[in-house]
Amino acid sequence: MKSNGFFRLMVNPFTRIAGWQAFGLGLVFLVVSGIIGGFGNVVFDGVIDSHLVTQLTMMQSFSYIGISLLTLVLVMWIAGLFIAKGFRFIDILGTMTLSKAPFLLIAIVGYFAKMPDMNEVMKNPMVVFHSMSMVVLMILSIPVVVWSITLMYNALKISSGASGGKLTTVFIIAILVSEAISKLMIYFLM
Repeated sequence: MKSNGFFRLMVNPFTRIAGWQAFGLGLVFLVVSGIIGGFGNVVFDGVIDSHLVTQLTMMQSFSYIGISLLTLVLVMWIAGLFIAKGFRFIDILGTMTLSKAPFLLIAIVGYFAKMPDMNEVMKNPMVVFHSMSMVVLMILSIPVVVWSITLMYNALKISSGASGGKLTTVFIIAILVSEAISKLMIYFLM
C-alpha cells in the first residue's frame, strides 16, 4: 500500500504542496538542471523539449529554461481562466514550476552522454545508436516527458479545481500552444 501512495505522490504531489512551496522546490530542481545541463550541453529548449548540443553557456542554459517556464506558466494561467474562476496565480506558478522537475533526470544522463560528431550524423543518422549513452538518453526521455506532462495536467487540475473533458481539451491546447510559443520566443530571442 505504501508504494501506491508513493506513486500517487510522484504523479500528483500537488495534493500536498502548491503555491510558494512548490515554486521554491521547483526552482531548486530547475537551477540544478540548468547547471548540470550547462556543463553537459543539455539544452531545455521548449516546454517539453530537450536536446544535446555541441556548446552551451550557463547564460544560454538558464535563458532557455526561463523562457520555457515563463511561457508555460502564462499559457497555463490563461488556460485556467477559461475553465475556472477565482484561482491563485501563485498556485499555477508553483505547480507548473515543480512539474518541470523530471527534466533533472535528462540533465544528469545527458551530462554523461557522448554526442556523435554532427558531420557523421548528417551522413548517417543511425550513428547515434552506436553510442550507448545516447540510446539511454533517448529511451529515458520518453517516460520523463510523459511524467512531466502528467504533472502539468495534475498541476492545472489542482490549481484550477476543474475536471472533466473541458479540462483535458483546454490542457491539450495549452500545452501545444505553450510549446509553440516557447520555441518561437527562443528562436527570436536566442
